[in-house]
Amino acid sequence: MRQGFKKYRRIFSKLDAPQPPADLVRKTLLAIALHERRVLVVKLVGLGAMFVASLAVVVTECVAAGMQLGQSGFFQFSSLFFSDFGVAVHNLPDFFLSMVESFPVFSAGLTIGGLALAIWSFASFVDDASMLTQS
Repeated sequence: MRQGFKKYRRIFSKLDAPQPPADLVRKTLLAIALHERRVLVVKLVGLGAMFVASLAVVVTECVAAGMQLGQSGFFQFSSLFFSDFGVAVHNLPDFFLSMVESFPVFSAGLTIGGLALAIWSFASFVDDASMLTQS
């Protein structure tokens, strides 16, 4: 087995090793930079779309939460606190329970979640856009 290796070693030692092109490093670095820029542009488009979609969710859920607050009687219970303060304070546990039961939790949760997503996507968009302008 060793003899065969020595035989091939002698044959290939006479050949010249191929040399890389002179501008290989420059071309490789340019290709890497171009790829990173393309990835950054795609990321910016995705973050922008996410920001617009989350703002749409926030707006629609704010409108829906306002309508649900009116339909559930939340405004009537809260106005009782200002119109009949003594009655509301006297029955405070029942008053707060009625307020909590009439509050649209699902719409409020979607609104807060959409707002958090909008803030995160906008911050990431600004961060990545600053990286794009630096390069």
